[in-house]
This record gives sequence, C-alpha cells and structure tokens, in this order.
Amino acid sequence: MALVAGVGLAVHFFALARIPASAGWWPVVVSRAVSVAVILALFPATGASLRLPRRAAAVAAVAGALGTLATILYLLATRQELLSVAVVLSALYPAVPVLLALTFLRERITRPQAVGLLGAGLAIGLIALN
Repeated sequence: MALVAGVGLAVHFFALARIPASAGWWPVVVSRAVSVAVILALFPATGASLRLPRRAAAVAAVAGALGTLATILYLLATRQELLSVAVVLSALYPAVPVLLALTFLRERITRPQAVGLLGAGLAIGLIALN
C-alpha cells in the first residue's frame, strides 16, 4: 500500500508541475475531487464505514484542509520555478506521519519505517547533489 501511495503522490506532483499557470486553480479542484472519488470508491472494498465519530471527522477535515494547502503551495512553487525546493520538501512527506506517531502516540519505530525514513533522507541528498 505504501508503494502504491508513493507512486500516486509522484504521479500527482509530476502532473501538477506540467499544468500551465493559465489553468488557474482548477488543478487543485480536480485533484481534490478525484481523491475524494477514489476514496469513496474504495470504501466498499475495505468494509469501512463512512460514519466517523465527531472527533475523527474533525481530524479528517483538518487533514484534508492541510492536504489541499500543501497542493496549493506545491502548485505555486512550480509556477514560481521553485521546483527544487518543492521536490525536496515533498520528499520529506513520508517522514511526517512516522514522526507524528513517535511524538504524539509514543509509538516505536519499526524496521520498515526506519528504512522509509532513510530512503526519504537519501532522496533529499540525491536531489541536493543534482
């Protein structure tokens, strides 16, 4: 699942970088609409319920808003030709959930998570060399 998510993010960011500025904010609208449609399509396959407790719904709404803000900032960075900065920061994305779990949930880091964090760090190093 992590590999599929990573490929999805890469395709998403690659596509956004290719969209001309004349498209306005439609790429963000389409991006959010497609992501919601994909998630809703996957619900029956997972057996998950669309009903969330109030707190979980609020957390999901904040996560969605932050994701939208991230997409907007990435789109702005690509339009300002700050792609090198945007790509480096995007490469750090996989580290954020792990670090949040370590900090707030007091979880222990697993070997695959450590490899993922190492991979993100390596990616940043390789991008910086280029």
